Amino acid sequence: MRCLRPSTLSLHLILCKPPSSSSTAIMAAIAKTATTTAPTRIARAAVAQLRSTNDKRSNLLNIAKCAGWAKRDGARMLFLPECLGFMGDSAQHTLDNADPPIGDLLLEEESTCSQKFLTTMTPFRKALADTIESHAGASLGNNNAAMGESESDNRYDDAMSFASIIEELRFIARESKLWISGGGVHTTAAVGVAPGDERRIYNTHVIIDDEGQIRAHYHKIHLFDVSIPGKVKLRESWTTLRGDKLVVCDSPIGKLGLSICYDLRFSEMYVDLVQGMGAEVLLVPSAFTVTTGRAHWHALLKARAIESQCYVLAAAQVGQHNEKRQSYGHSIVYDPWGELVADAGGYDGTGFSGTVLEPPQGELSPVGVPSIIISEIDLDKLKSVRERMPIQQHRNNSSFSH
Repeated sequence: MRCLRPSTLSLHLILCKPPSSSSTAIMAAIAKTATTTAPTRIARAAVAQLRSTNDKRSNLLNIAKCAGWAKRDGARMLFLPECLGFMGDSAQHTLDNADPPIGDLLLEEESTCSQKFLTTMTPFRKALADTIESHAGASLGNNNAAMGESESDNRYDDAMSFASIIEELRFIARESKLWISGGGVHTTAAVGVAPGDERRIYNTHVIIDDEGQIRAHYHKIHLFDVSIPGKVKLRESWTTLRGDKLVVCDSPIGKLGLSICYDLRFSEMYVDLVQGMGAEVLLVPSAFTVTTGRAHWHALLKARAIESQCYVLAAAQVGQHNEKRQSYGHSIVYDPWGELVADAGGYDGTGFSGTVLEPPQGELSPVGVPSIIISEIDLDKLKSVRERMPIQQHRNNSSFSH
């Protein structure tokens, strides 16, 4: 199913009071302009929803399914959530299963051996390639697998070796000819970065192009240290180092502003990404808890879209990952006017396209996974919103006294 929704942008901008003859004339002029302007800069994005576990191979095969659907539906880029390749049962489990340091991968990427390795077809990569191909040929609009099918379909031999989560993402990108936003992979911190001999990791968001090259990476800045009595107790800083650099990256759908999950609550970060660095599409890959998701997920994402006048793409985890961890879901897209464009569903309903699961599968997730939602990113629409209400210019002109 194509999860697109007609926009009412021009009506919202004009009808602040009952229409008069003059406002009707303005509306007619805008409509005429819209029909005579040059073709819009539109690209299609696919936003995935996953229920990742501690089974890396199964998680990667589910990502390959999403890549196949995205390829079939004409998307230029696939967006994946936080913890896309591994959801640990404990802090130690996460540390033990982290990818190599991202700096090592970037150095290796420049070598001839790395390029040869990227094109090497291992048995597991053959399974990934076959999965991409079979799902690229699936019936149009079937972007949502039932839980039982999704898990039983991921057949592989435990002896099948694979490199790392990011290296296999690079292979999936190259094989599917999609750019990929890998919204959250735990990567080992280089020796000497953490105090003493401590082993620490970064929560790393990577952008990979359709040739499998890493175009950008971002280390999560705001770490999730939260305790809600009787509901949520997570302390990301026990294992994870915070990043200190904002990152934007050019892509086929526009200039991307990178963030991860808890960053969403810090609006000043997005002001800098837009005002200082030119971001047009804000990425918020996440694994929100059910408690915080129900309270704030939609409101925060919509606010970021409105105040930044950007598209906001938020790939999400959903369902029960293990005994300790459950995620809210609702992979989502908002446009620069704050309109909800697509919603994959989660614990508060099926959104635009979610498939309800009955027990026993429904005990693991309220909607079928893996799945994708499709949205068209229209940069001319973004430009129009910003020209008609120049928030960024007004922000530059504002000053305050204390």
